[in-house]
Amino acid sequence: MVRDKKVKKRNNKKNLLAIVYYYTKGFKRDFFIIRELAFTDFRLRYKNSFFGYLWSVATPLLMLVTLYIIFSRAINLNLPYYQLFLLLGIIIWNFFSEATTTGMNCFINKKGIIDTMKFPKHFIVIASCLSSTFSFLINLAIFFVFEILSGIRLSPLSFLLIVTLIELFLLLLGISFFLSVLYPRFKDVAQLWNILTMIGFWITPIIYKETQIPQKYLRYYMLNPMARIINEARDILIYHYFPNPKQLAITAVICLIIFITGILYFKKRENYIVEEV
Repeated sequence: MVRDKKVKKRNNKKNLLAIVYYYTKGFKRDFFIIRELAFTDFRLRYKNSFFGYLWSVATPLLMLVTLYIIFSRAINLNLPYYQLFLLLGIIIWNFFSEATTTGMNCFINKKGIIDTMKFPKHFIVIASCLSSTFSFLINLAIFFVFEILSGIRLSPLSFLLIVTLIELFLLLLGISFFLSVLYPRFKDVAQLWNILTMIGFWITPIIYKETQIPQKYLRYYMLNPMARIINEARDILIYHYFPNPKQLAITAVICLIIFITGILYFKKRENYIVEEV
């Protein structure tokens, strides 16, 4: 009996690894398809727009100016390099919000081709997240310009940001896998997600530090993976502080759990996409 349970548990682990491998191997094998889908999405997003790609830069900068005036002048949050602190939080949160919203709508926006496409459906979800990554990289470049103008030099520690960005991409990809197959079935998901992202903006340390949260609630507050990711990015890029390896590991585990959960739910529902869209 005990042996049967061990064998079953081992088989479940193998099946889980096989599923995760199937939904990620496309990055290497058919990356050119995902890349073209992502570039097409990015171009169409700003098609017939007078300012074009400039809107992807203007949005976080306008938010920065508004929030900086309110929270630096009116409320007087006395934080070192607060303008960079705020800008980086806005850029990362906008990326998360945009990528998950785009991922949620990816099959609705491509309902004309999902019947005839010759590639796996999950490529569309991955491509939608990558298309938002292009805007994010533009905004990140703008942040580096502001950082240099503020007198902060980039250090070798900045390369550690790659780890944080991988965690972030796994997180938003897992959520996008989940939302992309849930939304065609339940259209109210769009309104609900808009509300959740609006609430999430204020319960994530974007305009304030997590140290302002009462200590008794901080443990639960830091279960929010976006709070952890934004803090890691600030420590690395602004304050040149090496994040606690234990905390990095916890963030990675939380993001992996969400990523795998999203894949498993996507696998369960992907065969119904065509009829539900």
